[in-house]
Amino acid sequence: MRKTLFIGVLLVAALIVVACSAPPAPSASPTTTAPTPAVSTASAVDLSAELAALKAGDTATAIAGLEKILANAPASAEAHLLLGQAYYRVDQKDQAEERFLAAFTLNPAAVPPLESADADEWLKIGNAHASLAQLDEALAAYQTVLKIKPDKAAAYTNIGVVYYQSGKFDDAVQQLQKALEIDPADAETHYMLGATYVQQQKLDEAEAAFNKAIELKPDLAAAYTGLGNVQLARKNAAGAVSTLQKATELQPDQAEAWLALGQAYAVQGSKTEASQALNQCLQISQPGPLRARCEQVLQQLGTP
Repeated sequence: MRKTLFIGVLLVAALIVVACSAPPAPSASPTTTAPTPAVSTASAVDLSAELAALKAGDTATAIAGLEKILANAPASAEAHLLLGQAYYRVDQKDQAEERFLAAFTLNPAAVPPLESADADEWLKIGNAHASLAQLDEALAAYQTVLKIKPDKAAAYTNIGVVYYQSGKFDDAVQQLQKALEIDPADAETHYMLGATYVQQQKLDEAEAAFNKAIELKPDLAAAYTGLGNVQLARKNAAGAVSTLQKATELQPDQAEAWLALGQAYAVQGSKTEASQALNQCLQISQPGPLRARCEQVLQQLGTP
């Protein structure tokens, strides 16, 4: 299992227009707001039979029992969490993730009822917490991963992302570099390292990291967006246009790339192309800071 929480997230959201504003922290979803966690007030339910079935390896009985419990007590975080663990054990990872999310939405402090020494399971638990912006809980889960498997590169990467989101960029760099010592061919981690260097205003290092990510994974659209933003920050509008065009070709729904491309065209004096790119940004972006920035730049551009 790779770093499925953040990397799906990071590829879209880690970097917005270096030349004009600081990039936002990667979020669990660039298009939705995570639900506000609420501690469950439901009465405790008896999970002993289902827990015993899981311990005995009888996952079918456990799943059937837990689904019945949740039909009557849908606000039981512990039942959702145990059902997620049961699904995980029958390799139904998507269903497991849904249950982990449901559990931690109800109660961020919920503890897995079934003890686990599976590093990948704890990674998925950490990812669920992080998807809900429960960064302290995510960090604790990733640290548990490393206690089980100290060479788990994905855990170091996701710890780096947690630090990134917390504004601890030096710590983020340290963790991402550890991940790359273990897995130097991980393009997404090189990308994330580049995004972190941008926050530190280390453009040489950022450019090198984005280029390495592209070398390793030529279809990694967000790495082109990151590189294009660095080129734009350095007033290399022609290079930025070429790089950002590639980003939009690879991922046409990446609003950040369209915004940066519009700005690069504007720097070149190509108002028609800039307007088209910025309007594309408006069409695909959700209400929020990114969309507001697209509108602002388009207004500043004026009529082509």
